[in-house]
Amino acid sequence: MDNEPAQTKDEGFLSRMALNDNKAGMEGLDRDKINNIIMESSKGSKFYENELKKDQQVNQRIEKMMLQKANITQAQLKKAQAQVEKMTLALERSRDLSRVIVHVDMDAFYAAVEMRDCAELKTKPMAVGSMSMLSTSNYLARKYGVRAAMPGFIAKKLCSDLVIVPPNFDKYRAVSDEIREIFADYDPHFLPMSLDEAYLDFTEHLEQRQTWPESLRTHRYSSKSITTVIIINLPGIAPNMMLAKVCSDKNKPNGQYRLPPTREAVMDFIQDLPVRKICGIGKVSEKMLNALEITKCSHLGQQMALLSLLFSETACQNFMEVSLGLGSTRISRHEERKSMSIERTFKELSDAEEQFSLCRELCKDLAEDMKKEGLKGKTVSLKLKNVNFEVKTRAQTLQCAVAAEEEIFAVAKDLLKTEIDNESPHPLKLRLMGVRMSAFVSSDDKAPTQKSILGFLKLQLHVSSVNTQDEGSALNKTGGSVSQVLENKRAAPAGDHPSTSGCEARPQILICPVCSSKVETTDLNVFNRHIDLCLNVASTNQKKSESESVYDEKKCLQECKELNKRKERSEAEEEQPFGSKESSRVCPRGGQHGGSIQKVFLTQSDSKPTTSQKCQGKLSDLVCPVCHLTQETDDLAVFNRHVDLCLNQEVLHELKGQTTFSQNPSVVKNSKNIGKSQ
Repeated sequence: MDNEPAQTKDEGFLSRMALNDNKAGMEGLDRDKINNIIMESSKGSKFYENELKKDQQVNQRIEKMMLQKANITQAQLKKAQAQVEKMTLALERSRDLSRVIVHVDMDAFYAAVEMRDCAELKTKPMAVGSMSMLSTSNYLARKYGVRAAMPGFIAKKLCSDLVIVPPNFDKYRAVSDEIREIFADYDPHFLPMSLDEAYLDFTEHLEQRQTWPESLRTHRYSSKSITTVIIINLPGIAPNMMLAKVCSDKNKPNGQYRLPPTREAVMDFIQDLPVRKICGIGKVSEKMLNALEITKCSHLGQQMALLSLLFSETACQNFMEVSLGLGSTRISRHEERKSMSIERTFKELSDAEEQFSLCRELCKDLAEDMKKEGLKGKTVSLKLKNVNFEVKTRAQTLQCAVAAEEEIFAVAKDLLKTEIDNESPHPLKLRLMGVRMSAFVSSDDKAPTQKSILGFLKLQLHVSSVNTQDEGSALNKTGGSVSQVLENKRAAPAGDHPSTSGCEARPQILICPVCSSKVETTDLNVFNRHIDLCLNVASTNQKKSESESVYDEKKCLQECKELNKRKERSEAEEEQPFGSKESSRVCPRGGQHGGSIQKVFLTQSDSKPTTSQKCQGKLSDLVCPVCHLTQETDDLAVFNRHVDLCLNQEVLHELKGQTTFSQNPSVVKNSKNIGKSQ
């Protein structure tokens, strides 16, 4: 009894390390013999230690799941069963058996290409890869238990005569391109999953084929494709993508399998299908399902209520669709793609220069793949697996989308250098490297899309320009450009301005980004001051107690309108010498005193402001940090608004593409030197 838990644990670990014979050409093998060789060859290795650690993590998940199961009540199961039945009915109504989906998996693709180019390999057990890892094996090697994702040194112990051929990805990519040309004849919108795998929708092709003459139906392949088709496996045909993939593995390597498009045929096919055969159910999910005595797809449907209480909503949705034989029926090659990546597994690599060289090679291949799809991305990720089988992923997001090899490599190189520096003074020892691109944008979009204040102001200007298509407006006269308006304003003499409110135009409706209210004004400065006031009030209200009154948004709008009315009255008055013109500033004051309008009169002869509300206390000299002009006031609110105005002018000036704020007194309306010549 004491040895039983340890024995069970060993059996669980053995199932993780054991041969996965759910692959064509591996039927009828002596699993016990092969598994013993795998275990003996792996013991003490870093791979073995890593697999042992992963198995312990899975066991912990299973223990937690079983404890959760023990606490489930019958009432919970009954409620879950009712929900499952409701979802099942909905899924049944969505069943579509009208499509003809074809899945083509060029089994042992790399090996098939090598055997095509070297006839001697056809009669020998061979694999493509290295002593560290195999990519694939031919059917003669599979009879010994040699398969993909197996270390080459273990494969050699299973089959001492095994011939390991190093991979040639350029050659495989060229052959894949030829095969894809054939796919395009049947489905121009086929979905490639990798170099050796693709989904095709034959529905339209078969409908068109009904009208073809007999000679065209029987002679479909061109002379070019005859030399290539020997590599193509006969496909799996089914009503949806999930079933088609399973069917493509049914009669390998010499026959196709077609699942009739009826519900009865689909359910019979699913009945005894091992869950491990389903794409998306790996060895971890398989082990967790086996702990619940679920080994076949039919068991999923029988235990669906329990699964809905133990697994995530996404996993349960997938399990339910599998139990009903449902899958995607629409192949969409051009739908939004999340990412594209490429990676390589190799023997231990610790030289930094070789690592950078490999990184550049991966970036080159990735750039070529992205170019074919017309993609550009903003996020570059680097995946690294060290000799201890620890995986690290580092990513960096750029402001603009990139696609060129040099652009991708520049980012990936920095990420790799960071990891190398982190391991210093010891070398970074790797066995896998991958580069991924994500956050795709359209191929013609390389500009940053992050919103900014300048972008918001440009957008508001564009909206207001569209809404005020008037030949007499100043914006139309200048092309609706803020930069041109400012340039004209700066170039004009001070005496030409009847007021300080800005260019003459009909009132425009602008939306405040803070309070979301509409501000009707002809002056962008007024609009900017409104934004500043909203921001200042929001900050002030946070500091005030709850008993203090909140800033009244409507009052601010009313004051803006009153300012415009005063400006219009000023424009209507008889023109006076510039020294007697007045500069109006809205000064809403929040709090208990409500809002008030403070008007500052500036004259050329007397630079001291006189206000309708006399400032209390002695005047003090305050110097604006933007325009460096002295402001003769002891009212900090007035001084702060002056600084805000200067800053706003600086922001608006950037719209013209300039980065240095022009210290032009004609722009700084509240300075004591406003009336002086430049």
